[in-house]
Amino acid sequence: MGLEERDTNNYITILQGKFCQRVPEGTEGAITRVNKIGNTVHEKFYDSFTGRLIDIKVQDGTYGKTWNFVFQDKEDPYTLQLSYSNSFSTAFLKMLPNIDLTKDMKLSPSMKEVDGKNKSALFINQDGKALKHAFTRENPQGMPDMEQITVNGTLVWDDTKRLAFLQEMVDSTIIPVLAKQSIPQTPATPVGGTATPAPTTGPMPAGEMKPKVENVDF
Repeated sequence: MGLEERDTNNYITILQGKFCQRVPEGTEGAITRVNKIGNTVHEKFYDSFTGRLIDIKVQDGTYGKTWNFVFQDKEDPYTLQLSYSNSFSTAFLKMLPNIDLTKDMKLSPSMKEVDGKNKSALFINQDGKALKHAFTRENPQGMPDMEQITVNGTLVWDDTKRLAFLQEMVDSTIIPVLAKQSIPQTPATPVGGTATPAPTTGPMPAGEMKPKVENVDF
């Protein structure tokens, strides 16, 4: 699946603290707006999304570098696409070590204005329990702090080293687990007998999983 040529119905992003899905014109409940590059788009917004993580990809495309978190849907995979340097994607990455990758998770984004500034958050629940960050300020576990650098004479916070750390964590500890789960086990063949099919450990066939996307009332 390319970033420029894609089925937009299978892509979700976060806009103004809600999950946002591009839909065809005339879709019931859709909101029409003109995006930042001047295109008219039609979108539906949701409070939360439930699914099982099956892959993570980093891609460069028209809108810059992005994280692509692929979740198993009832019939097809859905991709949550977030900017590479983004508070929502960073929050998700910090929680990854605490997520059971064999189970569904419920994701709920939030954005509120505090003292004139937008404060964003991402909440993840599994088995009815809210998950916490594995990497925190009090216990960073090797995750670098953000650094202040000067850009065009202005001090800004830079997360380059932090993102490099998180991507290395994903590549070395998360991707191998997801890849292993996607490969069916080879059944053992008893001597003189017939092989017994092994249980499937990868993504469930269509119709076996029922992820939920909860709609927002406007």
